Amino acid sequence: MEVCSREELTAAVRTAARGGIALAAPAADRLVRHRRGDLPQLTNRELDVLRCLARGLSNPETGRELFVSEATVKSHVMRIFDKLGVKDRTAAVTSAIARGLLPPL
Repeated sequence: MEVCSREELTAAVRTAARGGIALAAPAADRLVRHRRGDLPQLTNRELDVLRCLARGLSNPETGRELFVSEATVKSHVMRIFDKLGVKDRTAAVTSAIARGLLPPL
């Protein structure tokens, strides 16, 4: 977790109280990258794996469906997490839906 200084926190509270928007630098950076469209793109295979995640398939089930090993599925899942900036399967699916990579469930 990132910690801000007392001055930064005070300024953020004052900005919010005036109706402004106060974002931490990492959040602002991610928002700008997202708006510019320069977030990493998922490969077709990563999208296949993501669709399986959305259906609730396990890694072994995904591997059988896509004719790849479980280790390969795990590699794809980790790259998906990294590219989407998430830490779990639910967040990956939610983020993908929000970005238009998957249709709403």
